Amino acid sequence: MLKKLTAFLTVAVMVTSVASISVLTSYADTNSTIEKRVMEKLDRGTVAVKTNGGVYLSWRLLGTESLTNQAFDIYRDGEKIYTTGGHDATCYTDSKGTADNKYTVVPKGEAIDETEAVDVWTTNTIYKGRSVAYKDIAFKVPDGGKTPTDEEYTYTANDMSVGDLDGDGEYEYIVKWDPSNSKDNSVKGYTGNVYLDAYELDGTLLWRIDLGVNIRAGAHYTQYMVYDFDGDGKSEVILKTAPGSKDGEGNYVSKAGKNITKGDDKKDCRNSFGLLMGKDGGPEYLTVFNGETGAAMQTVDFDPPRSILTSSEWGDSYANRSERYLAAVAYLDGVHPSVVMTRGYYTYVYAAAYTWDGTDLKEQWLSTNTPTEENGGTGCTVKYADGTSKNNPNKTLYAQGAHSVSVADVDNDGYDEIIFGSAVLDNDGTVLTYDGRGHGDAEHVSDFDNDGKQEIFMAHEAGKHNDDTIPYAVDIKRYNGDIMLQAAQGDIGRGIMDNVDDDYALSSGNLSLFWSVAADGIYNQAGEKVGNIPNTNGSNMENFAVYWDGDLGRELLDGNKLVKYSIKSGAERIYYNSKNSTLPGSINNGTKSNACLTADLFGDWREEIVLRYGDGVRIYFSTIPTDYRLTTLMHDSQYRCAIAWQNVGYNQSPHTSYYIGSAALAKDSGGNTLNYLAPSTSFTKVTYPDTSLFTPRPTVKATTAPVTVTADADTYLVDSTTAHGSDEELKINQAQNVYTSSSPGLKDVKGLGLIRFDLSKYAGKKLVSATLNLYDKFSNTEKKNSVLHLDYCSKNDWDEATVTTNDITVRGENTPLSSLGLQVSPAYNVDYKEISFDVTDVIKEKCTDNLITFTLWTGTGREQVIASKEYSGTDAQGPTLVLEFEGEEPTPTPTVVPTATPTLKPTATPTVVPTATPTLKPTATPTVVPTATPT
Repeated sequence: MLKKLTAFLTVAVMVTSVASISVLTSYADTNSTIEKRVMEKLDRGTVAVKTNGGVYLSWRLLGTESLTNQAFDIYRDGEKIYTTGGHDATCYTDSKGTADNKYTVVPKGEAIDETEAVDVWTTNTIYKGRSVAYKDIAFKVPDGGKTPTDEEYTYTANDMSVGDLDGDGEYEYIVKWDPSNSKDNSVKGYTGNVYLDAYELDGTLLWRIDLGVNIRAGAHYTQYMVYDFDGDGKSEVILKTAPGSKDGEGNYVSKAGKNITKGDDKKDCRNSFGLLMGKDGGPEYLTVFNGETGAAMQTVDFDPPRSILTSSEWGDSYANRSERYLAAVAYLDGVHPSVVMTRGYYTYVYAAAYTWDGTDLKEQWLSTNTPTEENGGTGCTVKYADGTSKNNPNKTLYAQGAHSVSVADVDNDGYDEIIFGSAVLDNDGTVLTYDGRGHGDAEHVSDFDNDGKQEIFMAHEAGKHNDDTIPYAVDIKRYNGDIMLQAAQGDIGRGIMDNVDDDYALSSGNLSLFWSVAADGIYNQAGEKVGNIPNTNGSNMENFAVYWDGDLGRELLDGNKLVKYSIKSGAERIYYNSKNSTLPGSINNGTKSNACLTADLFGDWREEIVLRYGDGVRIYFSTIPTDYRLTTLMHDSQYRCAIAWQNVGYNQSPHTSYYIGSAALAKDSGGNTLNYLAPSTSFTKVTYPDTSLFTPRPTVKATTAPVTVTADADTYLVDSTTAHGSDEELKINQAQNVYTSSSPGLKDVKGLGLIRFDLSKYAGKKLVSATLNLYDKFSNTEKKNSVLHLDYCSKNDWDEATVTTNDITVRGENTPLSSLGLQVSPAYNVDYKEISFDVTDVIKEKCTDNLITFTLWTGTGREQVIASKEYSGTDAQGPTLVLEFEGEEPTPTPTVVPTATPTLKPTATPTVVPTATPTLKPTATPTVVPTATPT
């Protein structure tokens, strides 16, 4: 049953001003006069694909370029072969092209740079005349492991994001690795560590972040934001961390801590159910990572900690409500991106906004949300960085959140808001609107009817609105809470709203349609049933929408099924290459059935689909020509922020701020329909980061090529006097210090390992890094994991055949177990496996007479075996040190020189895209849809 409602909830909206905050401009109580937003400086993104018709080319029109008058020159192997029209689509088919050619696309009249020429993709699948191009990225899968309860787990690629990590204008790819035992918050049990990798398109691994045992694995825990937050032209990565988390350089993130709560990086804070509860769960951090190196640049306390409430106050005893996290990137000041991190949505909700200026991760406000005053709480209270606060007892985010989040300027004031389920969080942390309709799963936000205003579509799990007796599951509303439509359809986990059939939208005036997993049909915004829902191999196709085939309607994506759907006929056109009507590849997150990522990654404005494939991913790219000309979707700030938050919770489709469809096409003065948009919602005005305002990060010294040093001596002691220096294997077991300075020594020696390296060859060189590599296996009869400890010994004058514990003991010191704190916990394995220790600091601080001795021991009595320098097998090798030293000259990384008048203003002659109501003049030969221009 559908019921169209008049507005029954009217909310007066006032955004009052607060003090200005660092980096951001001050919040305003009037409409924003800011026009430009700082966004990524992308390259042309040219893609060339071999097809049956030659070579298909597609490239970006940037947000700084003219939508109405910017032609392009196309070069094949350095020779110009074609010039497009001023507002032609940004694709072209070279009928004479071959797989051996290279192509360059530049704005008309510009010189080409041969280094920017792209190779032709030859990976494409032809099925029934349809070309589906793809690009594979091979990943390096992390090793699996065992939990403390001996449960084995492995890893698969999960949700992804993108960012220009190195400032070259091309996207890099960030992937979250999900262990096979990841869990929903409602399920008890241990999980494996969560890893985050960054890759180039060619598969080069840039870094790996290990979140450690104190971050649980699951869809609701690790929400990571990739964006250029400080305007240096390179994306950072911001996410929740904990003691034990390690950055991309192998350092604990606590080393980058700023006034953080002290924790133990070696402590497992999980309880016997594998949960992190209250204060016993340990400190919680928020870390900003250098996107180029993976290094932790700063770590602060996550605000607030889970212990801010007791379990009973949160509402459960198993860390379900306290451990629900969401995150988003938003332009809270209308110009610069901020990151917003939230905790909770079933009951209490906390939201904190941060800025990163390249030096400090600064909290700008914290929004605390309890029940409204009429329900016994205090509503929403916001505390600001300057010490001031605000309270509204009648509005709150409490119990209103969804399993997803969206970002949009819903009230057209120039500043972004956070759509938080059944409430909207304003840019200053206050609650803009609150309709009390409660928790839900999916939400979609865009100008769905081209009226210049954002509509919010939400699919609820269940609920009723206060005294309203009509149960509902989906609704469409304005930002101010006015309900345009509600539908009673039961508990809904998924729903979709978009322009999915552009021909129907133009002819019927129903510009966008919606349906849900429980709907009996497809409905328009008037609540009228206009068609039957799809049924593609049993799927209602209500999951994702993507721009694929070249018209202005969106295709449907559910898992790896890609479908074009006709509302009137119910006909389905399925893009696929296998007997199951699916794109080859695997889907993520169980019943959520989402791709790793869907986004406009390169080429023209159509979107790419990234599916898990083998040990890596496959990026699918449409080679269907289009007649329409749009700027890259990534230069619409609402869409770009959506790509950042797409990995959050239950992944949702990204949407632009403006309507895409034939109903929004521009017309010339003669009434002819043109091939570009003039929507009611203005395009994002794009400006690039002014890197002259940014202090460049310190130049990294060049390093020599790594050198490998083999052990000078190694042995193990089975008691205080019996050494085995000639054995091929070091049998490592327990040993303990006697902690008395007057009579130092060792006790309970069952297998103490000693390894010495002679570094005299490298005397005088400045050490940059040192890694100790060992080959390890287990021989303990319990077949259980065992921690392997690494320490150093200040005595180096020992003989591997005759050494005793007295020879390596120094009066007044607790040696040789000197508590360096270096350890690994390899999973039980019967075959040799390489393990590594970062010993850079140890060697810098402790190496005397160019000799360094390491000791090895276990604390459990469970024996591990290390291959010695005498080992003769082929499956392992003896201990080695891999060393890097400073080179003679610094890396030739140019330092940016500030301009005479640094400013965040556009270039001297910016090309501005059309406003909401442009005056559009035809060219001498206006392009009418469809064009006859070759594609």
